[in-house]
Amino acid sequence: MKNGSIHRKLAGILTLSILILSAAIFTSPKVALAATEPKYHEWDMEQEHVGLSHLWFTDRAANGIIPVRQNWKWGFINYQGKFVIKPQFQLARDAFNQGVAVVNRNQLINSAGKVIFQDKNIEYISWFDNGLAAAKKNGKIGYLNTKGKFVIPPTYEEGTGFYNQAALVKKNGKWALINTKGKYLTAFNIEDMDYGTHYRKSGVFPVMIDGLWGTMNYKGKLVVPAEFQDKIEFRDNTYDWGLHHNKYSAIVRQDGLVIPLDKNYLALGEPQNGLWKIQDSGEGIIDVSGHMIVEPQDEQKVILSGDGSYAVKDMKDSTSKWRFYKKDQTQLFEGNYNDVQAFSEGLAAVKINQKWGYVSNKGDIKISAQYEEANLFQMGSAVVRKNGKYGLIGTRGEAILSTKYDEIVPLIERNNYMNNRVEKVTTKNPLYRVKLKKNYGIVDSNGKIVMEVKYEILDFERADYYHDIDPIGTIRYAVNAKNSSTTAAINIKTGKRIFPKYALVNYLGDGMYTGVPLGTNNKYVIFNAKGKEVFRSGIDG
Repeated sequence: MKNGSIHRKLAGILTLSILILSAAIFTSPKVALAATEPKYHEWDMEQEHVGLSHLWFTDRAANGIIPVRQNWKWGFINYQGKFVIKPQFQLARDAFNQGVAVVNRNQLINSAGKVIFQDKNIEYISWFDNGLAAAKKNGKIGYLNTKGKFVIPPTYEEGTGFYNQAALVKKNGKWALINTKGKYLTAFNIEDMDYGTHYRKSGVFPVMIDGLWGTMNYKGKLVVPAEFQDKIEFRDNTYDWGLHHNKYSAIVRQDGLVIPLDKNYLALGEPQNGLWKIQDSGEGIIDVSGHMIVEPQDEQKVILSGDGSYAVKDMKDSTSKWRFYKKDQTQLFEGNYNDVQAFSEGLAAVKINQKWGYVSNKGDIKISAQYEEANLFQMGSAVVRKNGKYGLIGTRGEAILSTKYDEIVPLIERNNYMNNRVEKVTTKNPLYRVKLKKNYGIVDSNGKIVMEVKYEILDFERADYYHDIDPIGTIRYAVNAKNSSTTAAINIKTGKRIFPKYALVNYLGDGMYTGVPLGTNNKYVIFNAKGKEVFRSGIDG
């Protein structure tokens, strides 16, 4: 496992075949299929939306035109449900992009539905970006423009999409970076890589050359030299931690600066306010410039807070106390506690005589030691356990949610799963899954019920991020575990449930959504931001 990357999401290589098969879709409910269902090629069946129902909406739209299928033929409708291009295509995998759409794997149509290009020798055409789409012809990858002309001839084994005017192509087992004119920006010397939209913000992406990792920008320049055993990547931070030539650790900056350290340390988590927690024989702290703040010592334990303050204790010395420091290494206070946690919202949980309470950054007891478990504060509330039951308290110790629940778990986005580790809270008004006996529900940080505590199944399924609206969280739930489940949509930023009349909510664009009305799980509809229905499929099955 990569040091310092404990909770990162794994990302595979975005080759053309993966790109084509990884289009984001939502699964439509199963309905009785007509006996006239056409036979599809194996490649077509890999498109998950083929063969599921008579009419299906994609979760992407462009210019208000949406691909739908009716009676086994694909066409395009507008937001009012009117066909602007009548159903006539065996496949219409994607919405319009840059004025064209791909149909039947190897044809391009314009917004009037006219076929402007077709080539039966092409196996498939990907989507358009930067005016080009990858296409496979005679077993080789090239790039078409929106008129169907191969601007870059099909001569490659694999190819990615274009991001920031550049794409990676593969020949003889190695990759090279090219621009939109097909000019080589590098030699074919890249043995492995990670390439996709998640690196657009940083402007650099990981590449492996001669068996070692570095980072490259979209002009083909190695920004971080390929000298590291582990993948170097910058997503949420401008710093990463690397193992340099399998000899020593190094702090790596996004602009290419490498700060070598004196030995191989284990980085614990990500930097907190410019400080990194590290481990050798014991724990220590280093800043992002490479300056050692707390030297790792045998059996030394360190607690690092998000504000840059920290606590240190020598665990092998029974008389040693916990010592708390500011980020500038000025001591705050010390205390004889059994255990401590990081500061959050001005308070740190401390354990005194087997009970947990909270102290201020001056060492004053602010919330008396009375809990069997105490957690970090998130937007004014913290999960505590008392007499074997869980509840929420505020920063003054006031009860926000009475300690009566069998479980309270924050909804955390970590690899799209719910867990009880505080790594990235999904809302500004944090949500918690609560359990009472065998039933689950959701409450917010103010103790307000978001979903009633009455479900035998309730899980945080995923979060979908868009550029023009708040992210949408999907909660899957069922009243009875023996019955089929459905979904609810949550606004990630506000923590409130949205569109409660619909399941399988997806965003189309331009303020329009798709979903399934509760109680009629085979009727897809389109509705606006106010939840007003503008089109219904009308399918019965």
